[in-house]
This record gives sequence, C-alpha cells and structure tokens, in this order.
Amino acid sequence: MRLEYGDGTTTIDPNNLHIISQAFPCTYGQPLAHFMRTTMKVSDAQIIAEHPILRVGVVFCGRPSPGGHNVVWGLHDAIKSHNPESVVLGFIGGTEGLFAQKTIEITDDIISSYKNQGGFDLLGRTKDRIRTNEQINAVKVACEALKLNGLVIIGGVTSNTDAAHLAETFAKTKCQTKVVGVPVTLNGDLKNQFVETDVGFDTVCRVSSQLTSNICLDALSAGKYYHFIRVMGHNASHVALECALQSHPNMVILGEEVDNSKNSLFDIIKQISDAVQARSEQGKYHGVILIPEGLVEIIPELSALLQEIHDLQSQGVDTESISSHLSPSASALFEFLPPFIRKQFLLPPESDISAQLSQIETEKLIVQLVEAELNKRMFKSQKEGIYKGKKFSPICHFFGYQTRGSLPSKFDCDYAYVLGHICYHIVAAGLNGYMATATNLKHSVEKWRCGAVPIIAMMTMKQCSNGTSLYPAVVDLEGKLYEKLKQNASSFLMDDLYRDPGPLQFDGPGTDVKSLTLCLED
Repeated sequence: MRLEYGDGTTTIDPNNLHIISQAFPCTYGQPLAHFMRTTMKVSDAQIIAEHPILRVGVVFCGRPSPGGHNVVWGLHDAIKSHNPESVVLGFIGGTEGLFAQKTIEITDDIISSYKNQGGFDLLGRTKDRIRTNEQINAVKVACEALKLNGLVIIGGVTSNTDAAHLAETFAKTKCQTKVVGVPVTLNGDLKNQFVETDVGFDTVCRVSSQLTSNICLDALSAGKYYHFIRVMGHNASHVALECALQSHPNMVILGEEVDNSKNSLFDIIKQISDAVQARSEQGKYHGVILIPEGLVEIIPELSALLQEIHDLQSQGVDTESISSHLSPSASALFEFLPPFIRKQFLLPPESDISAQLSQIETEKLIVQLVEAELNKRMFKSQKEGIYKGKKFSPICHFFGYQTRGSLPSKFDCDYAYVLGHICYHIVAAGLNGYMATATNLKHSVEKWRCGAVPIIAMMTMKQCSNGTSLYPAVVDLEGKLYEKLKQNASSFLMDDLYRDPGPLQFDGPGTDVKSLTLCLED
C-alpha cells in the first residue's frame, strides 16, 4: 500500500474547507491510498503469521443494486485468503439489523448461492439512515459488542455520507472499528474524480436499454402507439441518458435540461406535443419517449408542491387535511392534477429530501396532459390546421423493480468483487472513513487500479440537516455524453433509428461491453 497526500480535498470548495475540517476534525485531511500488486511469493504459513485475525461486519443500505452480493463475496474471499480464522458477519435486515445486532456469519456454503446474483436477499436491507445520536450509538455498541475491526457499508450517496459521519464519531470516541464505504447504487450518481462509476449502474442501463429497444421495435411494427417509459434515477438522469444512447428512442427528457432551462410542466407538454405533431406530418403515429424517475422533483411547480406537502407532513398535518393547508398557488395546482397523482403526492416521503418516486406515475400524468393538448390542437385544426393527425394512443411503462433485481452484468460482477477485496485491505491497513475505489475501469480488469479515498474528500457543504454531505453528481450538460445525444437528437426524433443493444452476456463478443457513460466521460 502507498499513501499519497495532497489530492484528498481537491473536490471541495476552498471556501468550505475550514467548515468541513471543523465538522470532521479527526478524519479530515487523510491521504489517498493506493494498493499495489505484490510480486513476492510467500507460503501459507507466512501469510497466516503476517495477517492477524480480523472481524468485519457488512450491511446493505438503500435500494438493491445488482452486484451487491459480489462485494460480500470479494470481502469474504480476501479476508479468508489472508487468515482463515478471520470472520465476516452480515447484518440481517439492513441498518435495523445493525442496530439490533442481528448477524449471520458468511461462510463458503452461504455465499456460494449468491455469487454473481442480483438483489440484496442474502442479508436484506432497509432504507433507514444512520444519522441520529441514538442510531450512531447503537452502531457503536454493536461494533464493540461484536468486536469488529471493520464495518463495511454498501450503498449510495446517502449511505456513504452516513458512513463518513459514523467514522468521525468512531475516531472521536476511540472506537476501534474502522468504517468503510462502497459505491453501490443503480442511479450512477456517486461519481467524481475518484469514483468512476457505481456498482449496479452498468446492469440497470443494460437491462433498461434492452427493454426499451424491445418496445421501440414493437412500436415500429404496430405503427400506432406512443410508449412513455419511466426509468430509474432520483436526483440525476444518468440512466435515462445512457439508455437513450444505447437504444435510440425518439425522445428523452433529462431532468438536468429541465432544471437548466427552468421548464415548467406545460413547457414539457408542449415540447412532447410538438414532437408528436411533427412526426404525424410524416405519417408516423408511433414513438418512444424516456423520462427519468426523478423528473417530478425537478419540474419547478411540482417540486414546490411536493415540498409544501412534505413540510405539512413533518408538522403532523393529517393526509386528509393537507390540501386545505396549501398556499393558493400550490392548492390550485394540486386541484388541477389528476386524482391518482394527488393521491401519490400525499404518500409519506421516502426520506427527508425525496418523495416516493417509484410510486409517482409521472409518465401517466404527462400522457394525460399531452393527450389533452393534442385534442385541443385537433379541435382547432378544423379552422387553423394545427394538428390533423390520427388519434393519439399512449402506453405507459416503468422499468424499475425488474431492472434493479436483474442478474448483474459481467462488469458489475467483476467490479463488485474487486471492491470487496479492497474493503479487506482498507480494514487491514487500519484506515477509517475511506471508500473502496477502482479506477481505469474502461480497460480490462488486469489494468484496473485499486485504492481508497477518504469519503470527506468528496464532500461539499449543503443545506441539509447534517451540514456536510456527499452530493449526487448530475449529468454534465457540457460533457461528451450529452453532446453525443444533442448531435443525434433530431435524427432520433424523426428517423426511427432504433438500436437493439442485446441482452446481458457472460460469454462471447458482448461480454466485455461497457457503458458509454464510463467509456466517453473523463
């Protein structure tokens, strides 16, 4: 292992360095770590003598992401290869199991059924955070009672933010357990100059792209349906962008574009209606349109309405009374929305900062409004010739659970397994508050570079309850990937250049295909 100082805080706004250093006095300013391949040949006896017995706990946090099981597998193989007496304990039921000290020892027999498999069902998971003093203390008590040398937290932006705060508390209170984070999230939004991609993103994009291409070809065959597809992605539209470039649907609405242009819901409806009208003028009455799951929280007026509702919920206002407590503008919008959307908006939020996005059928809302707009144009066409197309026939889809529960791609299998090995080395090196990383990922596995980065090196100041946080990386509207989409957007829209990327493959020519996001972005 080689430690390297000087780069650990380059992603942080210099104006915030002092604040962050005060928030993390014990773990701030730690160096990057690089794990080097050894060329030494030693006997098994020497390995056991040189590597002490370790006890490491592992917990799944957040939504399932394909490849998570392989992190546990890699950790288990690494820890056993260095000392067979070492132990990996899995916490059953996510953070709730962690608080309650519900564990299972990971053995060869147990892990054998979960190698290269999707889901988080080996241990289960919850969406709970490790944030309150009571929760943090429960984790500390669990780690000390189980005599853990390390605690590996598998999750995304929120989970790794919690890992950083937990590591700081452990360092401050002299707890011997070292906290390690692993970037496992299907949203693809935990990336920066240190983290190239997340475990699960490749799989979700591959599966979503294949399903989208199937819909595209069916739409082309029937020639009479418009398919509106909602794909995964909370704060960022990485999945939608990757799928658009993989399968070439007619249109994709990116949340970052909407946010940048401050487009209203009706701006989006006009944009889609104009596209349907333009295609009808070429005799095309079919199409495929992608939208990201998190779009509803980015459209300004819908975002403001959701925020008002969540504020009222946090104040204890009961669901039946919320509509009467809304501001005049929010109330008018709420009453305008279809009843099914109103009901979904009133669902309890998934967290402090997000609605239950998987349950809000944004695609159906857009379909209803586009249909109303086209009917209005068709009515006016008798006098003004605005829209003379055939009846608009929409079909809605949500590619969520069936993609996040997929078998992981070969890339995600390899990537997760390697990160599991790195987790062992982080704990063995006594590093606390680090995230396991592998870089040079666009190349073959033999060329990957293994290392670890202090989680707080990726943090920035944010207006949230705990002050400092990892922040989701959004689509770069000046990046190469987005530029590629813009260059092809008009031809995608009008020319039906549908592309079939094919299914996941574990052998043959498509085995090592990687996402455009990984290959094109710097």
